[in-house]
Amino acid sequence: MESTDASAPDSSVDGSNIPMQPEGSAADSGGPSEPPPKPSEPPPKPPEPPPEPPPKPLDTRALQIDRPFSIAPSAASSQVLASWMEPIAAIGVQWMRNFAGQDGLAVAKSHQVEVSGTLMWSSASPQTFPVNDLPGWRAYVRSLVESHKGQVKYWEVWNEPPNFSTNKSPSDYAKIVVAAYEEVKAIDNSMQVGLATHSNNVSFLDQALVAGAAGHFDYVTVHPYELLDLLDLGWEPTFMRVVPTLRRMLAARDPARMNVPIWFTEIGQAVTMPVTPAQQADSVIKAYTLGFAQGVSRIAWFEGIDGDAGPFGLIAANGDKRPAYTALKTLIAQLGPNPRYFGWVLLNSKHYGFVFEGPRANLLITWGRPATNEMLMFDTPVQVITPATGAGTDTSMVTLTASPVIVSGIGPKLVDQAVANRATAFPWSGEMPVMGAASFAAPGSGEMPVMGAASFAAPELASGVHPNGRIPVTMVAGEPALDLSSRTMVGFAVDPNFLSYDRVPIQITAVLRKVGTSDAGFNLKYESTTGLKGGTAWYTVPTGDQWTTVTWPLTDSLFVGMWGYNFSFDSDSTEHSQYLLKSVSVSKQ
Repeated sequence: MESTDASAPDSSVDGSNIPMQPEGSAADSGGPSEPPPKPSEPPPKPPEPPPEPPPKPLDTRALQIDRPFSIAPSAASSQVLASWMEPIAAIGVQWMRNFAGQDGLAVAKSHQVEVSGTLMWSSASPQTFPVNDLPGWRAYVRSLVESHKGQVKYWEVWNEPPNFSTNKSPSDYAKIVVAAYEEVKAIDNSMQVGLATHSNNVSFLDQALVAGAAGHFDYVTVHPYELLDLLDLGWEPTFMRVVPTLRRMLAARDPARMNVPIWFTEIGQAVTMPVTPAQQADSVIKAYTLGFAQGVSRIAWFEGIDGDAGPFGLIAANGDKRPAYTALKTLIAQLGPNPRYFGWVLLNSKHYGFVFEGPRANLLITWGRPATNEMLMFDTPVQVITPATGAGTDTSMVTLTASPVIVSGIGPKLVDQAVANRATAFPWSGEMPVMGAASFAAPGSGEMPVMGAASFAAPELASGVHPNGRIPVTMVAGEPALDLSSRTMVGFAVDPNFLSYDRVPIQITAVLRKVGTSDAGFNLKYESTTGLKGGTAWYTVPTGDQWTTVTWPLTDSLFVGMWGYNFSFDSDSTEHSQYLLKSVSVSKQ
């Protein structure tokens, strides 16, 4: 018979277990029987994994943002939520702005995603603020809100006003806000009504509050797309000023609501040239990090999957997940569902870093200034995580570039420093402008940064006034100047620590000269108390080879950074931009 494993029992008919004997054993020969072999011992159990460490005690110095991760679909993608909601909800997105009827609401709710809505209706064509049919507007608000009572708590009034309305009047917008607020509160006083605008149009909101919207809203929404696009220039201070500027405006116009929540109900970046998928992933991290750092309560990335607005999605139209998808997934995993913010730091005296209390460790989210490739050392080992891949490396150093990294396990010194900085003014390149004036002077060739940027003016070299872009520098009689001949327009941001929602007379001064033979000139356009102003007083650059100083005294300026910059020299075409700019300054009068 075949040999059999001695440890394998053979069941007899009556159920008893009888050890089988191999042929030639003592039992066959009649000799004394050997004791049966013992069954083999079961293998030892693997050791139990160590228990999960208990959650670390929360640091009371951190500020918590509750459930801030949101998504904003386009009209097209909101019609097909079932095709993309599952992977978006799976990474920890908790909210969605807008929905397509009860079916869309049901899809979101089935994935534990809360929904906010938008009130937008007009009986006229083309669409406009329905001030000529306020009864119809009230009936629409009543019907929509009542039908979703208990399902949708937050309603913002209009999408990006004054966009999508032929009537651009802030006072007429105020009328529909008041009517909507009264109808919503009559249905359920706990429902929340949002005051809205496009971009970062603080001036529009300012005028709407004066016109009667004050006291008739519970939160404020903005869509700062343009400010996100300027981060590649190192303009983080303009982005970080959105909430403080809004709060200054609210304190002036509606003090009782100065501290209402502020939401970014849309922000995003399309993957179109020159923006790459990797750059979009960088922008996702920067948008959420900078938003949380200034106290934004909810941030909705536009959008989950490509829709009818272009390739904005975390997911491409063909279903492929872009690096931005992984970046947001990584960010949520590291910060947790309720991010806790300590404050900001300047690394190596110039690179911005933002410190958070993560569920498992304290975190630093950081990136370098433009054209940076600089080493940053840590006192103790840390884990450096690349958001776009989720991969982490244990190390004690990191090379800072324009792409953000998440550093896990930072020491208490950075945390203490961040907490101390939180209540202080956020600096531009680590330097504050002088008290009386802010300025920009074209840098000389000896002052240019390295890293291949020797032929461009670096905005970070300015002292309080920053041109929007890298502009060629030319030398004229040994003096550097910006060559604007290839630009139809150049915009300037004034450091918001110097001017931001300040109602003071100012003077703009420029030193310039003409080049070439064609007529050169521009319109000065600037943010004013009534919105963007200018375009009616053309300035002609004098003919000749001498520098000219020109000044513009302004009594109605109100710099708020709607599109990031505060004033511009607009030549309309390169035919009229044949001039050089030596310096620009802004002074308070």
